[in-house]
Amino acid sequence: MTEEERHPSIEEVFNANLDALLQERDIEHRDLLDLLEQAGYTPDTPATVLLNDAVAIAAVLGVSPLQLLIPEADSTDLTPAIAAEARSLSLWLRGLRPLREQDFASFHRQAGIDDIDAELVAEHWVWSERVRTAALTIALNDAVEAGDLEAVKQLTVIAASHVNQTALEQADRRVPRSVRNGELQAAITRATRFRRQKVSRRPTD
Repeated sequence: MTEEERHPSIEEVFNANLDALLQERDIEHRDLLDLLEQAGYTPDTPATVLLNDAVAIAAVLGVSPLQLLIPEADSTDLTPAIAAEARSLSLWLRGLRPLREQDFASFHRQAGIDDIDAELVAEHWVWSERVRTAALTIALNDAVEAGDLEAVKQLTVIAASHVNQTALEQADRRVPRSVRNGELQAAITRATRFRRQKVSRRPTD
């Protein structure tokens, strides 16, 4: 990443938000240390804000740690290789969605069963899957009805990769779906039968 592309780090975001909050409330940094000590907390090191410090600072100032970690800029660098947009970072820190698309299954599996945020994750995920499943089912059946062999081939491949998702099934236990994978599987079976019939009817040379 070049210097021009660099976003503020999460520590820089925290410090900038903290400075803005202190200025807004007319609190000096030394006064913040007094507030922390009054709450029975002494920062580990004065030069670096550690996780314990960040939580304690948010607590004595009466704000959420989340509010001190969301950048005013569009993005922040969590690692040199992982940047996050402000909106995505907020949802991730609140436990509502994974930071990266490839982490969706592992993110959901780690969500606590009694966690309301986990319910929201499940609902969001299953709703999007519900729409995709319904769309694939309708598209497959329409392609069969139209006799479009090429479309049936392409849609069958897409649909086959869509069914039997373990993490989705875990979410599905808590959130009802209007179009279940069984209906998509039935559409795949129908499409497969259609393709075989088309192949068997082709004239031989």
